[in-house]
Amino acid sequence: MQVSYDDGDDITGKRVVLNIGSQTIDTVLQSDGLIEVELNNNDALTGTVDLYLNEGDTTPTKSFAVQIGNLDPIDTLSGVQGRCNMLGFNCGKVDGVMGQKTRIGVKEFQYEHDLDIDGIPGPKTKAKLQQVFGS
Repeated sequence: MQVSYDDGDDITGKRVVLNIGSQTIDTVLQSDGLIEVELNNNDALTGTVDLYLNEGDTTPTKSFAVQIGNLDPIDTLSGVQGRCNMLGFNCGKVDGVMGQKTRIGVKEFQYEHDLDIDGIPGPKTKAKLQQVFGS
C-alpha cells in the first residue's frame, strides 16, 4: 500500500495506523509512502488507514476505508474503473461498462492531471493512471 498526498506534498515522518484483517501496523511513513504488509491466510481484505498529520495527535486527522484485492489490467475498462475509484475518482461499480459514472470519473481524473478532458480512457489517460496509481 502506498500513502501520499494528491498534491505531492511530503508525508515523510507522518504517523499512520493500518488495521487490516488480524493485524494493526502503527508506523511512521518513509519517503516513498509505502507500507508493506504480509497478510495471513484468513485475514479479511478490508480495513482502515488512519493518518496522524500533526505531531502528538491522539485522534486521526484523516481515516480511510481500504480494500485489498486484485485489479484487472490497466488495458481493460474495469481496470481503469478500479484504479480511478481507489484514487477517489468515482467511476461507480467496477463492471467494465462505459456508463455515465465512469465517464465522469475519468473526466475528473483527466482534469486533475492536465489531460484532454473527454471522458475516454485512451492511451494517455491509461498511462497517466498507471503512473499515478503505481501499477
